[in-house]
Amino acid sequence: MQNLIIDSRIRKEEYDYLSKYFNVIKLELSEDVYEEISGHSDIFYCKVNNKVISSPNAKYESEEFLKGNLEVKNKYPDDVMYNVCQIGNKLIVNKYVDKKIIEFWKTQNEENNIITVNQGYTKCSISVTGDNSCITSDVGIYKKLIEKNINVSLIEEDKIFLLDKKSNLSKMKGFIGGATFVFNSKFVLFGDFRKLKQSNQEIIKENLKNNNLELIDFKNLEIIDYGGAIIY
Repeated sequence: MQNLIIDSRIRKEEYDYLSKYFNVIKLELSEDVYEEISGHSDIFYCKVNNKVISSPNAKYESEEFLKGNLEVKNKYPDDVMYNVCQIGNKLIVNKYVDKKIIEFWKTQNEENNIITVNQGYTKCSISVTGDNSCITSDVGIYKKLIEKNINVSLIEEDKIFLLDKKSNLSKMKGFIGGATFVFNSKFVLFGDFRKLKQSNQEIIKENLKNNNLELIDFKNLEIIDYGGAIIY
């Protein structure tokens, strides 16, 4: 059974579902960043070509991981160096990315195919749905990826939430990338799909249909950005 790293604040329904498929590792909250993202895997780790690269101050470590150069810190942009997204053979990064990630990518790929975007919370903002497909809520990312011939669905959604350290809803809003992840042709949304705007439901359904993905959601629960999940 594969391991899955995810925010320790996930709810019982989500944990029970994920436990059917993974050894779920609940990521301990860190004091090094602000509480809303303190358990987010996409802040402390990224997965590039099936290799997990981790911040030196990540709470959970494994001998299988490649350790990055930079410690994650509290203030932006010192919290986004590992917020990296891979779509097929393309790597989507921000300008603050840890150079260890770029170095590793270049050793693994004949073509660089690195796309730099302005949004620091890159992975947070992108839900990858296929080798050349994604959903995003960031207009800048949308325009950049369209230029690169990636199939992008754009949504605008204000019903995705972040949590404080006591698992209460924060006033800060979350992102679609952090509220979802894909495995075994399943698109998992951490919350009730029906809580999204009707227009966004239709956009997402169309994207999932085009990528042969099955929607998995959790009825009656608010949609929470947990920073996605890392499988290894």
